[in-house]
Amino acid sequence: MTSDCPTADSVYEAYPRIRMLPVPEKVSAYVKAIWTLEKGSGVHHERLYPNGETQLIFHYGSPFGESYGGGRPGLQPQSLICGQFTTYKDIFLSGNAGLLGVVFHPYASNALFGIPAHHFTHLTVGLPEIDKSLEEAGSMVAEAPGLPRRLQIIENFMLKRLHTINQRHFALVRKSVELLAQKADGPAVSKAAESLFVGNRQFERVFRDYVGLSPVRYAGIARFNKALSLFGTPQPLTGIALEAGYYDQAHFIREFKSIAGELPSVYRKNLSMPDFG
Repeated sequence: MTSDCPTADSVYEAYPRIRMLPVPEKVSAYVKAIWTLEKGSGVHHERLYPNGETQLIFHYGSPFGESYGGGRPGLQPQSLICGQFTTYKDIFLSGNAGLLGVVFHPYASNALFGIPAHHFTHLTVGLPEIDKSLEEAGSMVAEAPGLPRRLQIIENFMLKRLHTINQRHFALVRKSVELLAQKADGPAVSKAAESLFVGNRQFERVFRDYVGLSPVRYAGIARFNKALSLFGTPQPLTGIALEAGYYDQAHFIREFKSIAGELPSVYRKNLSMPDFG
């Protein structure tokens, strides 16, 4: 097991050869997006940030190197599940890349293996480590003659692996994720639990099983991504902090740095976007 893998939203922007593919209807309740990436020879580095999603990755080219939060680099397995992560991630590529990614809705990844999502948090886990019989799926994708066949293999793989889940819990967590995505300020977690008529303790336990993070930590990632979406606007950093749901500027700076590895002002400067506040 190593640290995490690239997140979908970040990879979309990092690679010009990314292609978004249609999600088969049979798995659309669980799968948010499917994408493929191909890149020619050369060295590439990209810093990625958590976005609250878990992914399934199948490499048919050179796997990525990865480093979580500035830690020791490791090499991704050929086929893997990428759990939730809570701070920045660096990926490195040297050579030809080819891979298919399956992005799960934040609340849906444990339906694939019947394993609570928090068991994969902060980890990249090779499929054979979960079940030795899964090694064949990765090999089949790598050896498939083209994209249509790879997609068919992955769809069949998911349909065979999907487990029956508690539909009440599934609906509860899905609704709570939607609520936190809309408003991720401090009181949002308690309000979500109250609106769904469950106690805080039960809410946190079920949420961690399905999402892989506590509701508070997930809300923090939602705030962070909301802030990222506002950095390209002329808003001052104080305005971004308030609109994203932070208590104050100090809260914004502290939480942003813990996730991005740098201050908001430095991040904005690196975007070549001046701070107007």
